[in-house]
Amino acid sequence: MLSSYLAQPREGHLAQLFHIFAHLKKYHNAEIVYDPTDPVIDEAAFEAKDWNPSEFGHIDGRETLPDKLPEPRGRGFMIKAKVDASHGSDAISRRSQTGFFVWINCALIHWLSKKQASVETSSYGSEFIAMKQCCEYLRGLRYKTPEINLRGVLTSVSKV
Repeated sequence: MLSSYLAQPREGHLAQLFHIFAHLKKYHNAEIVYDPTDPVIDEAAFEAKDWNPSEFGHIDGRETLPDKLPEPRGRGFMIKAKVDASHGSDAISRRSQTGFFVWINCALIHWLSKKQASVETSSYGSEFIAMKQCCEYLRGLRYKTPEINLRGVLTSVSKV
């Protein structure tokens, strides 16, 4: 958020910058730990639906992959994402903030917090834009993983 005030910073922005640097100085030896374990998901907690009568009934759930892909190696993995948007959080421009996290198994691999490009008139619109940005990132990630010999399954994208 501070980077959006680079052209005209105020005194309060400098105080927040000092606060950020104090945090970084305090935790300068912090590290991100990769947890390769499989997540524990209770499948019984989800209601089963019959999609055959819907417009998606013809889809068998399998991806179409290019013909000349190498055989995947290693164990498979699960991709999960959490998405949220704050409707009209910028008091001046009234633009919403998008945020999402992406995990492979239990390891956080990507996060994003970004101001949306347009002004939405409803919270539904801002949440939809956030979900769209996250799904575009996940589609790119799913496209890349077979090409680097990984076998992944997109399990969930959920709103926080």
